Amino acid sequence: MLKNITGSIALAMLTASGASSAQGQEQHDNYRHLFMAGGGLELCSSFRSNQCDDADWIDNETMRTDRYIDLSSKSLEKVTSDRYWSAYRKDAQEEVKDALQLIHERINEDRMSERVFEREFTRRATLPTYNMLSDAEYAKIIDLLEVTMSSDLPEVVDVDESLNKKSAEIYRRFIEFTRQNVEAGEQPLVYFSTAGDRDPYAKIDFYRSTFEQLGADARWLPLDSAVVKARAENRCEELNEIQQEVQGAYDRDRVYRDYYQQQVAFCKAGDTEYEMLNDADALFLTGSEQDLIRNTFVQDDNSATDLLRMIVARVQQKKLLVGGTSAGTTVMTSKPVISNGTTASAITDGGVATNPPPYGCDLDNTCPQNTGPDTLTYHPFGGLGLFHFASLDTHFSERGRHGRLMRLAADSSTPLSIGIDENTAMLTNLEKGSFDIIGERGVFFVENAQGTPNAVASTFHYLVSGASGMISPFGLQTAEFAEGENIVQAEPTTNYLTDRGFIDSMRVLCGERTEMTLLNKEYRLVAQLDDSSRTASAGGECQIINGKLGIAHQPEEAL
Repeated sequence: MLKNITGSIALAMLTASGASSAQGQEQHDNYRHLFMAGGGLELCSSFRSNQCDDADWIDNETMRTDRYIDLSSKSLEKVTSDRYWSAYRKDAQEEVKDALQLIHERINEDRMSERVFEREFTRRATLPTYNMLSDAEYAKIIDLLEVTMSSDLPEVVDVDESLNKKSAEIYRRFIEFTRQNVEAGEQPLVYFSTAGDRDPYAKIDFYRSTFEQLGADARWLPLDSAVVKARAENRCEELNEIQQEVQGAYDRDRVYRDYYQQQVAFCKAGDTEYEMLNDADALFLTGSEQDLIRNTFVQDDNSATDLLRMIVARVQQKKLLVGGTSAGTTVMTSKPVISNGTTASAITDGGVATNPPPYGCDLDNTCPQNTGPDTLTYHPFGGLGLFHFASLDTHFSERGRHGRLMRLAADSSTPLSIGIDENTAMLTNLEKGSFDIIGERGVFFVENAQGTPNAVASTFHYLVSGASGMISPFGLQTAEFAEGENIVQAEPTTNYLTDRGFIDSMRVLCGERTEMTLLNKEYRLVAQLDDSSRTASAGGECQIINGKLGIAHQPEEAL
């Protein structure tokens, strides 16, 4: 019952952490070992013209502007063949065949952009088929129908023309911090890893173009979980088959011929990644699937690979900056790694220490035992071990992930957990625990979380861009609030299960109120301030130190 949880929020179960707001924190080392972004970073590029202030610079003749789909009879026969569909999905296979033929008849062309294809697939006649497919099945269809990419038409980024100025700022700051590790005037060498992406080649041009434009020597690190498996089984020549098994990626050898051959050569060479990262000034981990990143750098027995040990050592020696976004941030921790789940499911069902279920696994019957598409799953033995202070979560407030992070912290007895909002980054010094927050939104700290079968509660802190402070593995030690007057331009919501409802509603606590309650479906949220709490407004948001938060599932009959 939340009634009981709420009452205990102010009692011993949720005692204040002792964190204090500091007007001027002690001088500390300005070096930053880790650069952790919360995802949602968008830049203007030839492939994403909708993210551009001005798109006149985009040249269709020399730049990649879209992904194209081939609906010729040969391609349709291939994508609907028995080779790619299991027997128990025979009905879906036949539905897809009919839907693709109908789309082809409507457009009356063999080739179309992916945007047009998706628009046509989601029209009324074929929408039921679209909705019956899992994410993995739809991605498979796109992969098999995708037209071969020309390496002469790369995706090109224009950072300065980006509508999202905060994303541009975060990428600029990352490259600025890579210069910590180089002599004045030298160009930093940055390797970026796409190991977390289902398709390891789709974002190569984007990141290379971004980092090069910002002044770095940017190079792709071809190591991923498929290469690890191929080397272990002496199957580098069969890398495309292993990509299907490990990443759920199809026909990448046909679509990205040059990048595929580059990765096969890298696979055969063996151990060249040591030389690459030994020379690097920074490593950037892209997002998508933290599981795929973890499997690249962590062995089956949960021990670090020799390469990961080298990375950790170079980070500690202040020779290598590691940055990441989305899953690339989440996986950095040495604490339990969250890999899936919604707040609603986490509150009612708790967490499961297992591999994450595939997206839409309920549609194609691929959910692991005791899990569903919304189940909170996590790796209890941690991730890459770079960030030893807390468990991490990303896309945080925008997806209403406060409850799921609190549940993970409670179930795993993790003293401190941290959630980073989109378009926001947290820069951390690992020696002293000092940090800075930059970007658009804020960072949420969960301390001393506890739970019952249907509720969670904790002490929390929320700081926004411009704030700084110091953390230990047990909580926030000091904090300096951000200052600012710019009002956040966003439509407020009260939906805290899947959106920013809690953070938006929390603004009332920077006024005269000391308690607020929100109801969503069968869930109740209560936030409180007490004598140890401190608040400050900045940028239209309410910053809080030592707040108390409880979320519970309360069916109607219990209200």
